[in-house]
Amino acid sequence: MSTSLNFLSQQIVLNDRYIIKKELGTGTTSTVYECLDQQTNETKAAKIFHNNAVVAFKKELKILEKISAINSPSHIKCYESGIGFLRQEENSSQKMFVILELGDHGSLFDALYQTKNGFNEDVCKFVLWKILNAVDDLHKNGICHRDIKSENMLFVGQNYDLKICDYGFSTKFLNNNNERKKLKIPLGTEAYCAPEILEGKEYDGDKADIFSIGALLFVLMTKNFGFIDARINNSSFNTKRILYKLIKDKQYKQYWEILEAKFKITIESEAFKNLYLKMVAYDPEERPSIDDIKKDEWMQDIINASPEQLTALRDKMISEINLKSS
Repeated sequence: MSTSLNFLSQQIVLNDRYIIKKELGTGTTSTVYECLDQQTNETKAAKIFHNNAVVAFKKELKILEKISAINSPSHIKCYESGIGFLRQEENSSQKMFVILELGDHGSLFDALYQTKNGFNEDVCKFVLWKILNAVDDLHKNGICHRDIKSENMLFVGQNYDLKICDYGFSTKFLNNNNERKKLKIPLGTEAYCAPEILEGKEYDGDKADIFSIGALLFVLMTKNFGFIDARINNSSFNTKRILYKLIKDKQYKQYWEILEAKFKITIESEAFKNLYLKMVAYDPEERPSIDDIKKDEWMQDIINASPEQLTALRDKMISEINLKSS
């Protein structure tokens, strides 16, 4: 059941505290709204779960509790959660909700939309570095995200800090003894999904995240998807499946020729290509760790950058997406 609201009528208030302002987006289990916190006068995000999404609500609370304990500046803050009354005119109903930090400058998806052909290569390195730091905080605590994509990265605050959001698919990939465990439920967004997930195999959550980050890196550089359909066990052999078969067979020259012709682009950086191909390797064991990615040749400029150089890159990123610092 949807939680869409009628904004043409009187004020809508959640939990006698949050004035609901406008809808930001809706999914299978919840709808997210911009809201005003009357106690702090801050603008926040209210994630209101559909009435039939009790399991999803409880699961998200559990993972948010773990993520809050990490206390990472690279993740969207959770301020409050629970069950409260949603009041509109004379009507009220109980709703499951979570109050979150607002991505007040939109998502990485929105930012990419403002560019012509993706970000400048130096800005891509800067954005990738931010993403790696955020995911590293998860992986070091035994948590995988399982839905890394541009829509789930938000720009927050006057410094346009890039933060991960939407932990609905997140889970632990280490057990209570800190031992790795295989995951079974196939979750994620297809264009970013590792092949082992799409093929219905058991998988390592952190290695699947690395594939997704690689797929996102290609989008950052080109404003296109390197994989839209990574299913390879299919008799229907369209271009998308051919692309992934080329990766599986390590026919990299043909892979780049097809992509560059398809998108009418030329990627000059061999260092970028080499890193990307490592991250989207068919064999999960061949994918680099986050530390390995940071040590890669392509990332050295950003890793060795001074604070002043990083600030300059952030400002360049803001300029490229036609945003203005407040």
